[in-house]
Amino acid sequence: MKPMNFVRPCTLSPVDEVNWMRAAMKLLSFITAFCGFIHAVQAADEAAPAYADILKIDAHSHVFEDIPAYNDLLRRINVRTVNICVVGAKQHLFLMHRIALDLYRKHPDLYPFSATFDLLGRDQPGYTDKVIAHLDGMFQKGALAVKIWKEIGMSLKRPDGTFLMPDDPLFDPIYSHLEELGKPLHAHIAEPLEAWLPLDPNSVNYAYYARRSEWHMYGKAGYPTHAELIAARDHILEKHPKLIVIAVHLGSLEHDLDAIAARFERFPNFYIDTGARTRNLVHHPSDKVRQLFLKHPDRILYGVDLGFWLPNANDTPASDAHRSEQISKMELQYKSDYDYYAGKGMMTYDGREVQALNLPRSVLEKFYHENAEHVLKLKQAWEQK
Repeated sequence: MKPMNFVRPCTLSPVDEVNWMRAAMKLLSFITAFCGFIHAVQAADEAAPAYADILKIDAHSHVFEDIPAYNDLLRRINVRTVNICVVGAKQHLFLMHRIALDLYRKHPDLYPFSATFDLLGRDQPGYTDKVIAHLDGMFQKGALAVKIWKEIGMSLKRPDGTFLMPDDPLFDPIYSHLEELGKPLHAHIAEPLEAWLPLDPNSVNYAYYARRSEWHMYGKAGYPTHAELIAARDHILEKHPKLIVIAVHLGSLEHDLDAIAARFERFPNFYIDTGARTRNLVHHPSDKVRQLFLKHPDRILYGVDLGFWLPNANDTPASDAHRSEQISKMELQYKSDYDYYAGKGMMTYDGREVQALNLPRSVLEKFYHENAEHVLKLKQAWEQK
């Protein structure tokens, strides 16, 4: 039997014409069915996991109480955290580190932690040596990383009265030490650009800046600009190219996704987390947000930036009623976030009608846990007692 030629001849007899058409239709039907099968396999592979099935690492939390009801919630909805100690210019660091370490020892799967360091003694002799020795001690106890906060660049000053910037040479030995050890730097540098603009009741962070005027920079002469602070962070990465920097809160570039992408391209060790900034993402076109995730799936960590009792902010923990309210709030936040990142179609997020991102499964797995596991070496931390 001759193989059938599917290149149609110029002239055919009526019988051959019918046979050729039948053969072509069979081939087309087979190709269509095969393509449909491949698409179905790919769709099944890329379909978002059920909410409770995917491991979710909240890489930006602040939990300084051992609350059984909250621990139960995390395990029920398959969430683990990275517990971040914060604020170096207040007299609370020993207490905060002690609580973080205690939580980690009791629940190593839930509360791996990031340390911070004292800033009150920054003008004293031997300061950086003392900081490095302190951090080495914290690393030996299990700390994953180190956090610096917006006080550097926005409130603290040098002896000459100028602002202490994040790229000040004072910090270079500390950054170099982290670089050598491969320990990441959680960097909260600057604030949303909104902090340098007039208060606007329609802006995303209006309630925060209306309540916390010390961080609202508009009209304050002599303070660093948003651009100067971002440039200082870029300078850290230039001076310390092997330093892993997790720029929290979308790197304080939540207004400009192209600026985030540009830094991904420029700095191979630059990462961001979404802590307290998913509500900013929903103000961008969903297609553009999705493209950022698809193009840079290895560089974005999930985070929420919620928690319980910050020793730097309050002398005593909150009431049981507040704890219960906060647990409910956090459960709703985790679910709402997942609906935005993994869901399809229109949804309501933070009172705004938005298109869910419908991220592929492979991207969701990276965003929700694989990136944090890799950058922060979490599997080692979970096994450490």
